[in-house]
Amino acid sequence: MPVRVGLKVIELWNSSMENAVRRYEEQPIEKGKIVFYGPSNFTRWSERFNHTPLEDVLLGKSGAKCCINRGFGSSCTEHHLYYYHRMVKPLEPKVLVYASYGNGQNFGYTVEEEWELAQRVAYYALADFPDIHLYLCAPNRHKNSTEIGIAKAEKYIEYLKEFVKDKPNCHFISARDYEPLHRDDIFVSDGVHYNQLGYDIYADFFKEALKDELAEF
Repeated sequence: MPVRVGLKVIELWNSSMENAVRRYEEQPIEKGKIVFYGPSNFTRWSERFNHTPLEDVLLGKSGAKCCINRGFGSSCTEHHLYYYHRMVKPLEPKVLVYASYGNGQNFGYTVEEEWELAQRVAYYALADFPDIHLYLCAPNRHKNSTEIGIAKAEKYIEYLKEFVKDKPNCHFISARDYEPLHRDDIFVSDGVHYNQLGYDIYADFFKEALKDELAEF
């Protein structure tokens, strides 16, 4: 698969991701929870970026903490596949929320190549945990999206929707279609990542999308 960014850039990215994964590995292993896996829209949903952490916002019906954040910034689907056995499998998730699109094209991957890698992550999870509930997330809306970028995201969404059709425990969810997120004051200066208001609304989306799962905790 083509990679068109410089080798030094790749080395810096990979070093940063490996450090992020090691930090996660230092945390206690909590099995049987709801795991969020993907790139920076999850990574930044944390205290490290001065936001109320995902784990403190998305609570079970009983008020228990039941979600685990395994986002790592700048990651693409190849990284998700590579790190799955370290980041996801040890947690034996009851539910996996997987956001797989966003950074692959920075590394030179086409939409089709990104999907080929992402579905392998999905199949790993389904094979390792036959009773798992898998939620595949549509690419998030960005403030600065171009027509070409929107068209590519829509193509990726077609692949996601087709994948879940014949799989009873697999679901497609789309914050992209969540009307409260269709505003421009929810982003930081890059127009891509959410500010605290954005994450507050993002949390409302997931509380609704995962209400049946959160009710189990």
